[in-house]
Amino acid sequence: MRNHAYFIRKSDIVSWPKLPRNGANTLEEVAVYTGNFGLAADTKWNKIDLVPNESEPKSEQAGSYGSYHFTNSISLVLPGTAEKVTGLITELNNDDVVILVPQRDGKVRVFGSEAFTVEVKPSQAWGKGSGDANTTTIEVTVEDMAATPFYPGEIDTNDGIIDGSTDNLKTTEGAGG
Repeated sequence: MRNHAYFIRKSDIVSWPKLPRNGANTLEEVAVYTGNFGLAADTKWNKIDLVPNESEPKSEQAGSYGSYHFTNSISLVLPGTAEKVTGLITELNNDDVVILVPQRDGKVRVFGSEAFTVEVKPSQAWGKGSGDANTTTIEVTVEDMAATPFYPGEIDTNDGIIDGSTDNLKTTEGAGG
């Protein structure tokens, strides 16, 4: 995965893109959202930096035969334990969020679900000595009907609109706010 992710409070999402699942025409479309997340006025996706090569995503089958689904989880490792990252985990501690994580190839995956609550478990390690890690880890777990679905739609950030199929800046239109 890349060295950043995007998050937003679920309460700031007013409409969800659609996940075709059984209505898809091909296997490549089954776990790919169509459309965009509709956001409340004056809200944007927040970008967070990650420590390179330290975060690990996983998807595992959950449930019983006839009602199988997936548990999608990821350990997001953020640099440092200073005020900004401590404020972030304080805010996320009791909130339901959606987190978008770009793979190395730029395709964005979704950790969040319209139907299930996202569990966030933050922790910090300051280190004992000068050579120890000083990081913040956010353990994210969510049930979903698909194994970490893809999101090729638009990600409206303060830097502009990001293309979810490439993780590249599409336009700076609307940036700021």
